[in-house]
Amino acid sequence: MMWHMTRSGSLSQPRGVPTDHVHRALWRHIGTPAAIYGTIVYASVVAATSIGLKESSAAWQVLIFAVVSVIVFWVAHVFSTALGFQGDADRLRDRVRDSLRQALQESSGMPEAAVVPSAPLLLAALGLVTIDTAISVALWLAVVMLALLGYLVLSVRSRPWWARIAAALTSALFGILVILLKTALY
Repeated sequence: MMWHMTRSGSLSQPRGVPTDHVHRALWRHIGTPAAIYGTIVYASVVAATSIGLKESSAAWQVLIFAVVSVIVFWVAHVFSTALGFQGDADRLRDRVRDSLRQALQESSGMPEAAVVPSAPLLLAALGLVTIDTAISVALWLAVVMLALLGYLVLSVRSRPWWARIAAALTSALFGILVILLKTALY
């Protein structure tokens, strides 16, 4: 558990601070740099591949290309992270398998980042919503996810509310920049 020193010198756990187990789970799957990076990559690929598309059959193209792109970036991220662990002086005796396991654990947020914004694209591919609506919703979901990721990263570390809001706004700005870039190119 996360304990803090009070003014009187005693230790206390602040209200609303998760246990270590919950903290680690949140950090591993939600608050990782890989999740933030994966969300930005996914939104960027959706924005770039969707320019000028009007037919619902194109939704499959956008969805498949975006998911495959995130998977390729994820595999490259796992590979480079595992190599980085092998080159670390503190890990010279570690096995490659250990480095790969650590890299997979640290990078798991990247493919997970594609799940939520894929839902509207899947709905468009099935003909349930228009491609324009699906793309807009997917991109704005990425903005919301980035804001939540920025907020949660500092929240699990018990940072002040204003720092959490600043991180949320800064993270969301990346998604908004992707949307502005798509609009400028369209």
